[in-house]
This record gives sequence, C-alpha cells and structure tokens, in this order.
Amino acid sequence: MNYTIESLQPFGAIIQNKGTDSSIGQFSRQQILDWVREYKIIVFRGYQPMPKQELALYGQKLGKPLQWEFGAINELKVKPGTENYIFTDHAVPMHWDGAFVGTIPHIILFQCLVAPKPEDLGGTTFCDSSAIVKQLSPEQKERWKNITISYTTKKVVHYGGTIRQKLIQKHEVDDIKVLRYAEPVDDLNPVSLSIEGLNGQSETEFIAEMESLLYHPDYLYTHRWQQNDIVLADNHNLLHGREAFKNPNERYIQRINILHRPEGFSLKRFIENSFTIRRKEFFVAELPIFLIPLLMNISGAGDFSNPLLYLGLLAIILLFNIGDMINCYADYKLDAIFKSHLSNAVYELGRDNVKWQIILSGVFAMILTAIVAVQSDQRYLIPLTFAGTIIGLQYSAKPFKFKSRGLWQILCLWGIIFFGPMLYTAIITAGFPSLLQLIIFSLYGFHQMGIILLNTAEDYTEDKADGLNTIVIRLGLHRAMRFAWGLVIACGIAMQLTLALWHYQKQVPLYLYFSLAVFTIGWLVIVAEFWKVVAKINKESETEAIKTIKKNGMKVPRWLKIGAYSFLFPIAVYFTWNLLL
Repeated sequence: MNYTIESLQPFGAIIQNKGTDSSIGQFSRQQILDWVREYKIIVFRGYQPMPKQELALYGQKLGKPLQWEFGAINELKVKPGTENYIFTDHAVPMHWDGAFVGTIPHIILFQCLVAPKPEDLGGTTFCDSSAIVKQLSPEQKERWKNITISYTTKKVVHYGGTIRQKLIQKHEVDDIKVLRYAEPVDDLNPVSLSIEGLNGQSETEFIAEMESLLYHPDYLYTHRWQQNDIVLADNHNLLHGREAFKNPNERYIQRINILHRPEGFSLKRFIENSFTIRRKEFFVAELPIFLIPLLMNISGAGDFSNPLLYLGLLAIILLFNIGDMINCYADYKLDAIFKSHLSNAVYELGRDNVKWQIILSGVFAMILTAIVAVQSDQRYLIPLTFAGTIIGLQYSAKPFKFKSRGLWQILCLWGIIFFGPMLYTAIITAGFPSLLQLIIFSLYGFHQMGIILLNTAEDYTEDKADGLNTIVIRLGLHRAMRFAWGLVIACGIAMQLTLALWHYQKQVPLYLYFSLAVFTIGWLVIVAEFWKVVAKINKESETEAIKTIKKNGMKVPRWLKIGAYSFLFPIAVYFTWNLLL
C-alpha cells in the first residue's frame, strides 16, 4: 500500500500518503464511501491539492454537488464587510449543512489551501451525533423523540428562512439514528430556536444540556488543519462548527456539499437529467419565442385544429434544445464549478448518452420537418431547418465553434435561440412572414441576447483560461457589459416603434395601443436594474467585476421572462381582438 491509516480519537481516520502517487483520485468512489461510513470523517494528508475545476469534478464523482447561487464551491475565508458570521473569524456553533435549503448533503468535502497556525486556533469541530443517540437511556430517548425544533434566520447569503426538524432522525443513507440539531446563533445573521415537546424542561435547560453533550470529549473531534488537508465528513452523522481564530488572512478552506447518489439506474433521475441538459430553467422564458409568431399569424380558431402546426412545433422544440445539449456536452468540465447541475447531469447520464440524445433529437426533428414541409407545400423549410441545425451543432463544436469567434457567437445564438425558431413557427402557422415581422423577430432576439450576455460574462474567467474567444473576451469584460446594456436600450426602443407600426398595419383600435405600455414598463425595469450592475462594475477591477456579475447572474432568467411576457402581452391582446372580430 502507498498509504497508512491512523485512527483518530474519538472517531475518524487520517489517510497518510506514503507513495509517489500524490492524487486522491487513485481511490475508487466505493473505497471513499466505505471509509466515510466506517470512520465518519477521513483526512487525506500528504496529497496534492486540487485546482478548483478538478476539485469540483472530484466531488461529482462521489455524488451530486449541491448547487448554490455561487456555484458548487464555497470559499470559506474571512470577507470584510460580510453580513454572515461564517465569513468572519468568529466561532461557528454546531450545525448540519443544508438545513435551510431543504436538501441535506451526505458528504462535506473540504480542501485546505491556507492553514491557520496551531496557536491561532480555527479548528473545525465535529460531533458524533449517532454516538450521543446510542448512549441515551430509554427514558431520555423516549423524551427526545417527541422534540421538534423550529429554526429561523434571515436570508442574507445563500440560505435562510424557517424550518422544522425532529431532533432524532434516521440517517438518510445508513440504518442508524442521528441528531438534527443546530445551536442558536447570537452573531451576524442570528439563528433562533423554538423548541416543542420538552415535557417540562425549559428551552434554556435543554440548550445547555445539548451543549454539554456536543462538546463532551467522548463525542467531539477538533480538526487541526494542515496545509493541503483534504477532509470528507458524513454530514448526516456529524454536526460541525468552528473555533474562533486569530490572523484572519491565514485560514482559507474550500468546501463542496455532496448529495447522496443512489446506485443503479433510476428512470426519474434519467428524466430529470435529460430536462436539465435542455436548460429547463429557461423553459418559461422560451415559451413566448413560439407564442409571439404563432399569435401574430393565427387567422382564426380553426388554425388550432391543424395537426401540421403541432408536428412543426414539436420539431422546433427538439431543434431548439439541441444547442443547449451541445453546450452542456462541450462544457461538461467547465460547468463543474459554477453550473454544477449541468455538469452533473451530463456525468450521470453519461457523455455517450447525451451524444445520442443530441443525434436522435436532430434526426426526429428533421423527419417531422420534412413531413410538415411536404404536406404544407413549403419544401424550402427543409434546407432552412437543416442549415439552422448545422449552425447549432457548430456553436460549441469544431471546426467553426462559433462560441469562440467573438461577434459570431452572439449572431449564432441569436439565430438558433430566437430568430430561427420564430421564423420556423411563423412559416408553419401561415407561410413566410412579412418583412416587418422579420424585423420584429430580429429585434426581439437581439434584445434578449443583450440580457443573456450577462450570463455569458459569468464564465469570463473560465472561458479565458480555456482559450476561448467569446464576445465578452473579444470586447473586454467592462466594454461587453456596456455593449449588452446598450443593445437592450436600442432594441427596446425599436421594438416599441415596430410593434406600434404592426398594430397600425393591422388596423388595431387606438384604445388597444395601451397594451404596448406593458412592454415599455417591463423594458424600463430591465434597463434600470441592468444599469445598476453596469454602473457598479464600471468602478471595479476585472476581478471584482466578475464577482459582481456572478452575484447578479441569477437575475438573467427573471429579466428574460419580463422582456418576453411584457412583449407577448400586446400581441396576445391583438390576437384576442382579432379572434373576436
């Protein structure tokens, strides 16, 4: 063996490297899980630290990384001006991870990049809650099983709200009883407890009783960090916290929360992952891409009974998702840090499976398109669709790889996500659309692309390191964000003018023009909120600007929905008026 195992007290083990292979990747997933089950906490010492992407991918090997707003990796270091005690040098009371997100990780993976000096403290404390349950007397166990605790905290970082938990629960992977208990927090972002079922004991007495047990030497292990330590702990079994420490710049630990991944095939998981690689979070925002041209071209209720319409819509949805799947497939490693849900979906499905889903979606969509084109006598739809499919396939793949060709990136995305599907939908509804409709489709697509550029900018650092030449990299981060905001401004103004002209051509009554104001209001909301982000990063360095963009990236789906549905509203009003004529 090229390692030794040293038992820790009162639980845990150190895996000490004794060989030339310095990577913990040499150990199989099953070996790691067996060690975690046996020792509850394992410390790998003497192994090389992993770069962020490698660390994220390693976590994925053990289970499903929990996706936070900041990605898969939580950077545990002191952050000046923070609103949460976790990012200070203060003590952290005992708790379990995932409490306020409703999904409890099985394993916590830590990697120490900078270790505090022993005299500065800063150790991570672990309590063996299953050992506490085992030693309870029958009377005490009977009393505790009726205790339920409500925890409340304000969401100021990546968690918050109110949850209720039974004190004694079953381990979610192993057949043992554990404690679900978090100590109250009287610090930044305080956590309060409301305890039911104490049967005569006061809350103060109960909290004091718990404290004496959690920190009793029989159940407590305090890990003294050394440089490059990699630690895996059972989050269901162990509660953990942290000592206060000195010299706040000398403690830097990365953490990934890993959910349990059941063995074997699961149809439910397969379906969920298949939807994930099709970017289900954007489905609601994507619906208007089809509804806008559909409602602009439907002449009467009878059009809805045409089966070719639904075959065509199914085809365009299949084609629409090909680009997303290709992007997930190509960016599997890149997404592991900040879009771990996408990377994990590819991992669980298997890259070959994803490739076959892409191929079959394309083949089936082309067959449906051919049927619609021949039956409706619009055979030009076949070469148009084929060309669009090829462009979509080339977004993340060679030889063209439009994702890495500056301005071509935005033109490619505009075509395959917006203009192409809108043109296709218009054609299968009422034939080739008018020039004004083509302009409206174009403006709508570029308006939404301006918003999406904020999402693209989130990957600026990783794309640059990967040697890509996205539009954000070509323009530079700050200039790209000003360009994106300007695109939203210019296209929004033009969209209002062209939509008003379209209403005029359709002889819509003047009193219905009020519906255009809905888009105006939605557009102004997007412009104002987007400008706050742009104005902030204009004053920041590239490093700080990236942090601001990642923090605001979650606003993109919301802005897309506001832009989509506020623009759909006046078209829906026209459609209703036209239908009632």
